[in-house]
Amino acid sequence: MSIIFASAFLAFSIALPFGPVSFMCMQRSIVAGARRGLVCGAGASTAHGLFASLALIATGTMASVLTGWQPLIQVFSGAALIAIGCKLLLKLVTTTKGSVAVPGFLADYGAGLMTALSNPVTVVSYLAIASSGSMIGRAGVTEFVATVAGVVLGSITWYAIVSGSAHALRGRLPPLALRMLNIIGGVVLIGMGVRLAVFPELPSLVPAV
Repeated sequence: MSIIFASAFLAFSIALPFGPVSFMCMQRSIVAGARRGLVCGAGASTAHGLFASLALIATGTMASVLTGWQPLIQVFSGAALIAIGCKLLLKLVTTTKGSVAVPGFLADYGAGLMTALSNPVTVVSYLAIASSGSMIGRAGVTEFVATVAGVVLGSITWYAIVSGSAHALRGRLPPLALRMLNIIGGVVLIGMGVRLAVFPELPSLVPAV
């Protein structure tokens, strides 16, 4: 149990800075409900678990693989963010016509997963933890499973806090504020997507997730 708690604390600390995934969780929770935000956070938590698994297996191999695939992942992630942002803006038009297209939970999950996978800061964080020796001695099957489970638990806890807090504000916001949030959210996500898809070689200027 101590391994789970320690890993959960590490993952919670990595997820804590307010980055693009946290923003998407907040936006979805206010506009569509807490479950939508939590599903988006679950996608990012899956990425955290994957990074922790790779760090436990081989830090050097993890670094080389991620370095080789990072630009391609960022391009696909950027395209996904642009599509999501465009959907938010188009939703404003369809709402006025009485027809609202609501993306599914799978889209929310994929958005969180791809955004976390594409952010170099998240990768570097787990590489640093693995290199520091924090994960040494967890090579056994039980330790491995406990560590990864703790990482997923810690990160999803943060996204649950973000989603729940944002949802609590939902009923207090007037319709105009919700409409403005959609506009701001759409523009921000499109901007993030352009940054990732068009300029994948630039260093990340945003928090981990």
